[in-house]
Amino acid sequence: MPVLNITSEEYVAMKGIILDGDKDEAFRLIKVFLRRIEADERKALKSHLNGG
Repeated sequence: MPVLNITSEEYVAMKGIILDGDKDEAFRLIKVFLRRIEADERKALKSHLNGG
């Protein structure tokens, strides 16, 4: 299972999104996180396929 590390700025943004109830901004942040997870998975797979 992938692990998502977030910055302090992203943490503050998440709290603000919850307080504001901003669904569009929440969706945007989720997409950012998902792209980061997918990029990390591709790097891990590439490293595995290259032998290390």
